[in-house]
Amino acid sequence: MEKDVMGLKQANKYDRIVKENMESVLPVFMKGVLNLDISESREIPDDLQYTKERKPDVLKRITDRNNRTFICHIEWQSQNDKNMAYRMAEYAVMLYRKYRIPVKQYVIFMGQDAVTMKTTIKHKNLRFWYKIIPLKEIDYKFFLQSEDPEVKVFAILANFGNDDIETALDRILNEIRTASDGSLAEDKHNNQLRVLVQLRNDNVKLKFKHMISTRTFFKVKDDAFYQIGKEDGIVEGKEEGKAEGEAAKQAQTAVRMKELGCDTELISKVLNIPIAEVEQLIEPLQMGI
Repeated sequence: MEKDVMGLKQANKYDRIVKENMESVLPVFMKGVLNLDISESREIPDDLQYTKERKPDVLKRITDRNNRTFICHIEWQSQNDKNMAYRMAEYAVMLYRKYRIPVKQYVIFMGQDAVTMKTTIKHKNLRFWYKIIPLKEIDYKFFLQSEDPEVKVFAILANFGNDDIETALDRILNEIRTASDGSLAEDKHNNQLRVLVQLRNDNVKLKFKHMISTRTFFKVKDDAFYQIGKEDGIVEGKEEGKAEGEAAKQAQTAVRMKELGCDTELISKVLNIPIAEVEQLIEPLQMGI
C-alpha cells in the first residue's frame, strides 16, 4: 500500500509538470509528433460526466488543412496501465456521444520501460484502437530545437541517440539556461528536470544529479558578490553577496533538518522564515532527488 501511495505521489508530480508546460509543448507535439496539419484549434470543456466523470489531459477541437474537423484527445502516461485501452474507449464513447464528430486519441508515454499496454479492443461486438507514442523513441534534439524552455525539458525523456549521457545532459542544461528568462525561470525548469529524470535509468539519474549539483554549487560560489560578501558584508554593494551566502547556508540547514525528520513548521520556527519558503527550500528533497 505504501509503495502504491508513493507511486501515486510521483505520478502526480509528472502530471503537474505536463499541465504547467502544456500550452507550450502541445503545438509542438501536434505538428512534429502527431503529424496533424492544423488550420484551427480551440478549447472544448474537458469534464465529461454521464454516469461517471472523466477529466482528459488534453481535449482540442481541430480542423485540419483539408477542412476535416475532429476531437483530438491526448493522455500523458508515466507507467503501463493494463486497463488503458478500456479507459481510452470510455473517453471515446463519451466524446462521440457529446460532440458527434470523429475522435483521434493518443497516449504520450513518458516511461522508459517497454510499452506493454494494449492499443486495441477486439470483441465480437466492439472494435476499438488508439495510438501510443513513447517519448524514448523521439530524438531529444527535436525538443531542443524549440526556443521555449517548457518544451526543452522533455528532452530529458527522449532518445539521446549517438550522444553519450554526459554530452546529452550537458546540452539539455545549457539549452535551458540559455532559453530561460532569468535565474528564477532556470531554477523552475531545472526542478522540472529533477522530477522527470526519475523516469530514466540509474546511470542517467546519477550523472544528472552530479551535473546539476555541481552547476548549482558553482552558480553560487563563483558569484563575485558571494565571494566579496563572504569576507566582508559591511561595504556598500557587498551585502548582497553576504545575503547570498546566508541563503545558501539556510537552504542546507533546512534540508538537513528535514532529513532528520523535522516537520516544516519546526524548520520554519528555527530558521525564522515563512513555511512557504521552507517548502521551496526542501522541494528537491521531497521530489526524491
